[in-house]
Amino acid sequence: MLLTGLALLGSGVAFAVEPRGDIVPVYVVPLDDFPEDYSANVARALASQLGIRVRAGLRLPPLHIPVLPETDQYASEALLERAVRASARLPGLGPETYRLFLTTRDINSQTGQFRFQFSTHSPNLNCSVLSMARLVELEDGKPRLTVRTGERTIKLAKRAVGELHLGWRRSADPEDLMYAPLMSVEDLDRIGNEHREQAEPAAPLPPVPRDRPREGGATISV
Repeated sequence: MLLTGLALLGSGVAFAVEPRGDIVPVYVVPLDDFPEDYSANVARALASQLGIRVRAGLRLPPLHIPVLPETDQYASEALLERAVRASARLPGLGPETYRLFLTTRDINSQTGQFRFQFSTHSPNLNCSVLSMARLVELEDGKPRLTVRTGERTIKLAKRAVGELHLGWRRSADPEDLMYAPLMSVEDLDRIGNEHREQAEPAAPLPPVPRDRPREGGATISV
């Protein structure tokens, strides 16, 4: 059902074939625990909805990622560092290529200051990791991959690409895709699927000093 939902979100769009040597702008890369076909559908949906070139990478080999003490959560910072190294030979990878890693692991900051993280971003490494651990729905007490799970995944993926690759800013509008902070899956369901760019606030005019010379030698008093 999840793959069907994601196929619908990205239907009708084929990947652009990059010429040999061309730099890939955005890569979607599954970790060893994430299905490649699901990752490919996420990449297609991003390309369709954002109008950018996105390429799906092959699944990474198993990575040694530390688990946070007294939890079942994985340290997101360490995950990103290891995933960046493991994906360093992707074809078409360049200094400006943004990488979005996908995992089913439950992640959190190694500082433990959050309950969990839907995703983690590293501007320095130009990459993010998105976790599906909190996106599944429970039916009869069992986790199920549903169309809504796919919708949640695409929203988070678009937020990540929008912020780190497209330069989108976070929004205070609770219906905007970039609304922040997201504190729960209910918040994620509530926001829309589109981001409305906010105009830059006009810079305040500098104060006019008394008897400032005007062009032509005249003065103006305030």
